[in-house]
Amino acid sequence: MDSERTTLRLEALLERHEASIDRAADRLGLPLHVVFLEEMARNARAFLDVARDRYSNTVVAFAAKSNPCRGALRAARTLGLGADVASEHELRAAIEEGIDPQKTTCNGNAKSDTYLADAVRARALIAVDNADEFDRLEAIARAEGPIPTVLARFRGMPLSGLTSDDQTTASDWTKFGFHVDEADDVFSRARDSGAVRFGGISAHIGTQIANPIGYERLVEHLFDLAERARALDLPVSHIDVGGGFPVRFLSESVWDAFRRRLLARACGETDLPGAVTWNDHPMGYAHVRSGSSAGAEWTGKAYWTPLPASEMLEHLLGHRSGDGRTTVERLEALGSPTLIVEPGRALMAAAGVTLTDVAGVKRVLGHPVVSLDIGINNHGTNLISPDIFPAAVLPRRKSDRPIEAFLAGRLCFSGDMISKAKVRLNRLPARGERFVLYHTGAYGADHFASHSCGFPRPAKIAVREDGEVELWRRPDRFEDVFGSPDDDLLLET
Repeated sequence: MDSERTTLRLEALLERHEASIDRAADRLGLPLHVVFLEEMARNARAFLDVARDRYSNTVVAFAAKSNPCRGALRAARTLGLGADVASEHELRAAIEEGIDPQKTTCNGNAKSDTYLADAVRARALIAVDNADEFDRLEAIARAEGPIPTVLARFRGMPLSGLTSDDQTTASDWTKFGFHVDEADDVFSRARDSGAVRFGGISAHIGTQIANPIGYERLVEHLFDLAERARALDLPVSHIDVGGGFPVRFLSESVWDAFRRRLLARACGETDLPGAVTWNDHPMGYAHVRSGSSAGAEWTGKAYWTPLPASEMLEHLLGHRSGDGRTTVERLEALGSPTLIVEPGRALMAAAGVTLTDVAGVKRVLGHPVVSLDIGINNHGTNLISPDIFPAAVLPRRKSDRPIEAFLAGRLCFSGDMISKAKVRLNRLPARGERFVLYHTGAYGADHFASHSCGFPRPAKIAVREDGEVELWRRPDRFEDVFGSPDDDLLLET
């Protein structure tokens, strides 16, 4: 799945469905988040095809947090996917949209009693995160009646540096899961509990894991944990490797050129006009000091990968351990447990775009800055780590002259940058021109959505292959942001 080919497909879809999208924009306004269902289906089929061909006892579970709405879950069910949910509300939406509870995994490090009780009643899989949660789950299960199937979630694998620190979810410094050193105690407790049924083990190593070594290390640890569970007479019916499958946001050549320029700047080899990041943010070269750039390695989140999306799953299943056996062969030796994979970004990112208007252009320290009528709260992955999304001014013209620019948001604080890395545009736009950000179908519209500065959340639509438009989220009204003057100001006592 090459980045440039994916962007070209999205451009073609924008052109093919221009009339439908224009009608939606006239009715709902801009900004507008758009998902193309045929691209979501393409990505889902790729995962399902790998599962069918390499290890058929695989559940591909859509990570609802990547695009949390009924429409996305309905599409996931239509495509034959399960669900990875992170709250009682995501669980309810998944169940109401018809996703099989046996293909639904409930994750989260701080599950409420309501969430646990709903999961028990639904007979969904529950990834148990900590001892306190285990206590509450046992009590709720005894009261509710059904015996839930639990997966023990673990952390403590040597997996740091593979994505941004805030998105690493299986290393030592993470809030998720039991530490691997606690495994025997967790397994013994599960074996002796009469209130829950042990189903297997779970981990999730983060998001945008571009280096396959992360998954190779992960499965080695999960197989070790599975063997320890079996040694305590616990059957292992499920192994959940989580998600994090990466997307090619950029082509390899663009990614390599960006890193070379950023490293040169971090090492003091170029002056200010050579800056490629806002405020000279070092991104994956934060550890580099001024001086020689020889041998400096990028750490953290990457925006190109040799194995995007389902290709990473295929690599994982074919990976050979030290004893020469592949992952599939080791799974078969364990009795062929159900393998759960939970792609969200890899299903949705390249299926979506965000449309907005240009509000103005200026120069800051000599660098072009394009202000957009959208805020980082509507494009929120930048709040975790600086993201790089392809972008363009619409419509494209034969007279276009490419230029690099920073992209600024509309919120009233300096950190509201839609792109803290210079983005290559087809031309420098003018106020009022339409602007598109590509590969935004995952997380950006929802992850940190808010009413900052009084702005409403934009609408979200999905475009079917025949051009029909589904409304996945209506735009917020003034009353949704500020309330109505008719609202009661005092609660009854």
